[in-house]
Amino acid sequence: MRRLVHAAGSLPLLLLTLVRPASAVSISPIALYIDSRTRVGTLNLWNDGTRPEEIDIAFAYGYVVSDSLGNWQVPLIRNPDSIPPAEPSAVAWLRAFPRRFVLQPGQRQIVRVLVRPPANLPEGEYWARVIVRSRGGQPPIEGEQQGVRFSIEVAIENVIALSYRHGRVWTSVDLAGVQTRMRGDTLRVLVDLTRGGNAAFIGRVLAEVLDPRGRILARQEVPVSVYRSPFRTRVDFPLGIDARRAARLRIRVDNNRTDIPPEGPLPVAAVVREIALTPSAQGP
Repeated sequence: MRRLVHAAGSLPLLLLTLVRPASAVSISPIALYIDSRTRVGTLNLWNDGTRPEEIDIAFAYGYVVSDSLGNWQVPLIRNPDSIPPAEPSAVAWLRAFPRRFVLQPGQRQIVRVLVRPPANLPEGEYWARVIVRSRGGQPPIEGEQQGVRFSIEVAIENVIALSYRHGRVWTSVDLAGVQTRMRGDTLRVLVDLTRGGNAAFIGRVLAEVLDPRGRILARQEVPVSVYRSPFRTRVDFPLGIDARRAARLRIRVDNNRTDIPPEGPLPVAAVVREIALTPSAQGP
């Protein structure tokens, strides 16, 4: 789940960057997986703050993409008319009930997301993002600059992944490549993944640095969601040890995720690979 902060009003950029409001609305689960049998998903919202929150539910299209350095982002297309026809978008089929409401302090609310797909839909997985926008939980930001008074209303957006699975869905994952470079006592690992099937791969990359005897010197785990291939992720190891003891790197890619609903990760064969950490990979 991703959280975005928006401010409506005229406020100097410098001041805005110093304001870090927190939403009092808790949302679960952090991802929705809806199948063609039920065509409905459920979100649970809870206002654990002291002020009423105005809630608005919307939908957008987007999925995780990566760059050459292994950084991730989720570009969002909010206008349904701007979504390319070839994209597996579920946005046009989604409805939220209720869509707008006020959540009082301590109050809980169930939001049902209904999917109304077209007839003769091909089997596969279709994607969207649920945007839960809340405002009112933080008092307005008020001030004066150059004799002009201003009042800024802050809104928080929580962005939740949604997958609609129609018919038989399956996925696979392959380790397309691994690059390593060691600088000082930090090992940087770039892992390139590809996926097969008609659905996203939801899982993790487990990376372990081994000494010459196979003992684990360091371990890092990174959650990954591979919607499109190729996908690159990054694992950084602040080893804190003599780099000469790092002999091998073991990479395991599997669907072991405990942070999302159990129906999220699809069955997949794990991929394990070991590579030698050669002096040329250690860098200066």
